[in-house]
Amino acid sequence: MNAKEAEGTMSIKIVGKSGQISLGKALAGTGFLVEELPGGDIVLKRAAIIPINERWLHEPAVREKLAQADAWMRANPPAETSLEELEAAQRADARKHKHSA
Repeated sequence: MNAKEAEGTMSIKIVGKSGQISLGKALAGTGFLVEELPGGDIVLKRAAIIPINERWLHEPAVREKLAQADAWMRANPPAETSLEELEAAQRADARKHKHSA
């Protein structure tokens, strides 16, 4: 972070009749935490918003499993399957189980 980024910028925004402030198109769709300070000031902090039903995906154990699955997928790319070979293998496997029972 350079000195200019550390300083930040300041501008004046006026609350409209509908109670809204426009932050500009560059921030459209961005989530914010709104912190109301005791003196009446309001601080906006950009935030990543995670839906409650997806929160479990961000737990460390799940993230590790997802990383392992991702690594496996990169190491094992999809390959075309011969349906004839697959059916033959299933028939052979079924015969083995039938004779061993």
